[in-house]
Amino acid sequence: MSALRYQTRSFTDLWWWVRGRKRGVGARDVALGHSRDRVPMMLALAGVVAVETAAVGLLVPWPIVHVLDALALLQILGFIATAVTRPHVLRPGELLLRSGPLIELRVPLHWVTAVRVARKDHSGRSVELTGDELALPVGNQTDVAVELSTPVAVPGTDDTATVVRFRADEPRAAADAIRSALSARADAGRENG
Repeated sequence: MSALRYQTRSFTDLWWWVRGRKRGVGARDVALGHSRDRVPMMLALAGVVAVETAAVGLLVPWPIVHVLDALALLQILGFIATAVTRPHVLRPGELLLRSGPLIELRVPLHWVTAVRVARKDHSGRSVELTGDELALPVGNQTDVAVELSTPVAVPGTDDTATVVRFRADEPRAAADAIRSALSARADAGRENG
């Protein structure tokens, strides 16, 4: 069932991508992209599949083969669209971290105690939990670490994590934006308190 949800969301992300929009990013939000490194490779793969589809179309007279080739191309484009249209999002009061069309981790900003740029290699799974550290790698790497005062629930499990690592196209800018949001919250708290 989750494979069907994954495909459906990827195909709807194609519509968002064609329109140049990002999902779940409001006017006051900061989009933290994480697709820059993988999109060129996936576009090259889509080009190869498109050429292969055309070649097979000339050589093989079976319509089902053409349909399967077209679906393969749509899946690759859907994967690209998901990466581009579903960035991590820094909102007032919340950091939304994403991995693909199904995984979203919401971290309240008041739980964040530290943010640092720290590149780390991972095993290749889209969600990796080691002890109390959750990683949402892209290309088997993360480069921003967020430490939390309160454990956050790991999507799809009963586990929690107090350190969350993720990939960002601009890790320093992402860490600075989170720190800035934390400072703004602290300043607002002092003014109201």
